[in-house]
Amino acid sequence: MEEYGVKDAIKTAIQMEKDGYSFYQRAAAQTSSELGRGIFESIAEDELRHLEIFEKMFQDKVGKDEWTNLVESSKKYAELKIFPKDLEATEGANPDTDEINALRMAMDSEKEAIDYYTDMKEKTNDEEVIKIIDKIIEQEKNHYLILEGEFNHIQTTGYWFDLDYLGN
Repeated sequence: MEEYGVKDAIKTAIQMEKDGYSFYQRAAAQTSSELGRGIFESIAEDELRHLEIFEKMFQDKVGKDEWTNLVESSKKYAELKIFPKDLEATEGANPDTDEINALRMAMDSEKEAIDYYTDMKEKTNDEEVIKIIDKIIEQEKNHYLILEGEFNHIQTTGYWFDLDYLGN
């Protein structure tokens, strides 16, 4: 199995977090519920925090200048198809159920992100990279559980949770 290098991990992770942030911002903008919007915005902010975690952990491996260039680059490292780019154009999306579809797509995306990071972890022998990826996987699993709870609650009641379980 090909060794997954630190720079590959950094570039991929940066791209995934940027894509996740954009997806959750779009989902928030398309959600009519204030509570739902808050959930999506909170998860979007988590994606930005992931970038900060990566910075602290990887900056010493690539240097501050190179880290900044990688994060600020508008060039995509890879065309990751984890987070949908357009909620309304996604197959199966229905304009009348944007919130449910956004939650479903978000749950699918989080599962794919977990699988992607797990695969990334299996391709490296660098213990530091493995620890970093484990932390990110844990956060992505938490996102999935939040989204799944909301999805199930809306499917049964028609309403978003009215709880501050995100710690905001």
